[in-house]
Amino acid sequence: MCDTLGFFHDGKAIFAKNSDRSPNEPQVLEFIPAKDHNEPTLKATYIEVPQVPHTKAVLLSRPTWLWGAEMGVNECGVCIGNEAVFTKGAYHKENDTLTGMDLLRLALERANTAEEAQEIIVDHLLTYGQGGNCAYDHKFYYDNSFLIMDRAHIYILETAGKEWVSREVERGSISNRLAIRGFAQKHKDPLYSKFSGSKDRLQQSSTCLAGATSVQDMMKALRTHAPGVTNPFASGTVNSVCMHYGGLVGDHTTASMIVELSDDIRVWLTGTSTPCVSLFKPYRFGDAPVLPVVAEEDPAGEAYWRRAEQFRRTLIGKELPPAFYSERNALEADFLRKAKAADSETLAKEALEAEQAFYEKWIAADLKQVPTARDFRKRWGKKTNVLKQETE
Repeated sequence: MCDTLGFFHDGKAIFAKNSDRSPNEPQVLEFIPAKDHNEPTLKATYIEVPQVPHTKAVLLSRPTWLWGAEMGVNECGVCIGNEAVFTKGAYHKENDTLTGMDLLRLALERANTAEEAQEIIVDHLLTYGQGGNCAYDHKFYYDNSFLIMDRAHIYILETAGKEWVSREVERGSISNRLAIRGFAQKHKDPLYSKFSGSKDRLQQSSTCLAGATSVQDMMKALRTHAPGVTNPFASGTVNSVCMHYGGLVGDHTTASMIVELSDDIRVWLTGTSTPCVSLFKPYRFGDAPVLPVVAEEDPAGEAYWRRAEQFRRTLIGKELPPAFYSERNALEADFLRKAKAADSETLAKEALEAEQAFYEKWIAADLKQVPTARDFRKRWGKKTNVLKQETE
């Protein structure tokens, strides 16, 4: 489950995505520099594919157990987000293909443009197929769609097995459903597409996108809850862009990313789950890693995610006061203001320190308890017990 958006405005290109996966699945932000390669192959999540002589510098948001990534940007300003889509027919369930996340990373490491990225995904899809288990703590199979963009073009690429279709847009959003007319009519599985909540989420993201002009607008979009949701910590919300676990179906937003493509590449990252209670922190592509960004395979990234998750679990069945959100907004406004003039590495460090102080304050706060359904408490209780065991 995920939602991805992209648009052009006033000479800028802005990309945004929420990654919705198992609430216990850590996701890390890795900056990987450009590399030259002599080895003939690389090992993706399940299979080996030919390596290329040179790969580009990339910033990836990657579930820790996968080689591939949920979203990312490369040194050329190519951004990609992928979505699970539910299609008719049998998914490929053997772990002998590429995953959608693998296809995304391969394209980012190799493409100069959004058009090239799309070609790389399609070429590898036709050669190796897609499939295998794509879930952290259960079995989950699906096909994939992608939003691929750079400073000049946005492509929406939808797939079903080895079939595919693409269209170019000026503003676009995708969710967990096929939406390109004709292709969707032929391949969309209506039952799973419906219960994924993707119709409601696509409507929310499209509404946000219609008037979006800034990074702030994308922060708001990624924090959107469905109409009628008064407290997402009291019930599951699979039909919200900011997805909360706890219902009969649905995952949880475990990471969020916004990329601003202008003369340089500025990225705004939570590095944590649950964007409605997270801070989007600045990082300029190519700078030395500052948490939540880490170097490749640095364990500090996962440790950061797990520490942050401890606070989020304490919010289940609680209600945060308006003061929390006001302080969150004020901190982000300060980051955005300073990003126009301040040294980017210094600002990233200041943002990390401000975040630590912010959460230390609210961890100690006495929050209001609210009524919750027994099944909701039970589902979250099981996940949290497992998370504690894994973290220890």
